[in-house]
Amino acid sequence: MNTELKDMLQSVLKEELSPINQRLDGIDKRLDKIDERFVKIDKRFDEVDARFVEIDKRFDEVDARFVEIDKRFDEVDARFVKIDKRFDEVDARFVEIDKRFDEVDARFVEVDKRFNAIDKRFKEIDGRLNKVENR
Repeated sequence: MNTELKDMLQSVLKEELSPINQRLDGIDKRLDKIDERFVKIDKRFDEVDARFVEIDKRFDEVDARFVEIDKRFDEVDARFVKIDKRFDEVDARFVEIDKRFDEVDARFVEVDKRFNAIDKRFKEIDGRLNKVENR
């Protein structure tokens, strides 16, 4: 009897559990569909990540261009330093030329004094000649 009871219980349980198993199978199928959707979502996120990688590469290119531009500005600044140095050299030359003009002016003052002395002597000679002529 035990076996009959056991078989009967199993049969009743199968009948009672059959709708539950069917529902669980339906839930499994729905969960499989949800998993498929999550796989699709993961793929889309992978695509987004790939786009971000591309964007990062482009930003790296922009950063490299900025480095290049900074380098060119540094070169321009260096050229301005050279130009400033050359202006300083030109200014120094003008100072030197001014000193030389001052020396020339001083020499002319000296020459003028000597000519004045010669003029004075000529006037003295003229005066003496006038005296001789008047005698």
